[in-house]
Amino acid sequence: MGKKDRIIENRTVGRQLPELLNFRQRIIFCLASLAILSSISAIAQENTTDYWMDRAGESIDNGSIEGAILAYDEALKIEPENTSILFWKASDLSVLGRMNESREVYENALRILEKVLKKNPEDADSWLKMGGILSSLNRQNESRTAYEKSLETLNKRIVANPKDVDAWISKGNALLNIGKWDEAQDAYNKAIEIDSQDYRAWARKAEVIGRIGDINESMEAYDKTIELMSSNNTQELAEVWRSRAEVLAYGLMKDESQRTSRLEEALVAINHSLELDPQSSTKWQFKADILSQIGCKDEAVEALDEALEQNPEDADSWLWKASLLMEKKRFNESREAYDRAIELIPEDNAKDLAECWLSKGLALNKTGRQNEAETAFQKSLEFCDQATSKNAGDISLLEQKGRALFELGRYNEAVVVYDLALINSPDIELSSIKISAWIGKGDALRALGKNEEAILAYNKAIELGPHYSNAWQGKGEAQKAMGQIGNASLSFLVADKLGYED
Repeated sequence: MGKKDRIIENRTVGRQLPELLNFRQRIIFCLASLAILSSISAIAQENTTDYWMDRAGESIDNGSIEGAILAYDEALKIEPENTSILFWKASDLSVLGRMNESREVYENALRILEKVLKKNPEDADSWLKMGGILSSLNRQNESRTAYEKSLETLNKRIVANPKDVDAWISKGNALLNIGKWDEAQDAYNKAIEIDSQDYRAWARKAEVIGRIGDINESMEAYDKTIELMSSNNTQELAEVWRSRAEVLAYGLMKDESQRTSRLEEALVAINHSLELDPQSSTKWQFKADILSQIGCKDEAVEALDEALEQNPEDADSWLWKASLLMEKKRFNESREAYDRAIELIPEDNAKDLAECWLSKGLALNKTGRQNEAETAFQKSLEFCDQATSKNAGDISLLEQKGRALFELGRYNEAVVVYDLALINSPDIELSSIKISAWIGKGDALRALGKNEEAILAYNKAIELGPHYSNAWQGKGEAQKAMGQIGNASLSFLVADKLGYED
């Protein structure tokens, strides 16, 4: 298995894990070092796939998905049928909300894989990739079939060579993706039994246990992973520490009373990651998120300042900083940060401008500056219309437009837009967008006095994302309006426990 295939193997599994991360934080668990190139070697390797994949990794680390996509395009000029690169381009296009383009790239990768598998139906890695792509397209039955095909092939490999560590790890990945978590863990354990020094198996085991099992056992596996890795391999170690922080911060939690202590441990882990890789703006953003969750808003702003020192042109960091400053009632600084974000977004990037103006409007509303907020919402609406005229299938844009209409008091129009987003939602769209659309529809229906319909919308959101506090809060408000006081109290209690803030 080559370097790029190992990257795709590890990162594909990460994408299929339960969606436990904050929307801002994508799981990027890839145990592959970025090449440290001198200017001479960079010139020599500029026309290689590895060079451009390294540039893509650096762009992701610096918070620029657009930059990563440009790097993928350069790599694809060299290897146009590299399905690993096509997978990541499609996946990142979907994160940006460019759903139609994403679908086209996924389907192109599928066509290539079908040709490969026609020639060699025993290619387990291709079956694994196909399973991941079909799952991203929400073709779940076909995806499961592909994973089962990969398992058949991998089992044959294991029968032929029971000590094939790569086969056991791949088997674990396939089992994980069809929901057989315990069997996946057994496969990783078997790989460790064969080669107790293979840190890949320990890393996979650590992440899986952390998300479905005992957190202490997960931390022991992370300790073993770190022990086995070369201290000189700073980039890989930094990624392992970040993965450890993500499990601590966002992994399943049986006892909510442990949340604060887990977040404090996550803070220690991300600090270790930053010691090894202090120039990663995304790691500083992650630290800011953890600090914000434990109530250290000032320190979170300082972490974002570090992120901006590494990447001062990152509009997202400015936008997030503006939001935190608004929470701290540092209004003048907040407005300056929003303005800086808007200034950094290119004029032709209507989508990002729509998001930024929407966020600014929401923040201005909190300070009672309704006239300025209304202007911001109107600006957001205008940019949404500009962006959707170029990409009518962008569901995230429709969700933003619905929110802008809601904030402008145009509730009926908001319901229509949310329905459009939900009805036309491509199968590959992020569930967080769909959840937000259901919540937005519920809010608009409730504002129209249609509380029974609103509850149905909130229930849809809760079905998809039971940890969304605003869905529970909205449901409680609708129940209260209908006189269902007992049910409303229960919904409010859940919202409060989930950290709802008005």
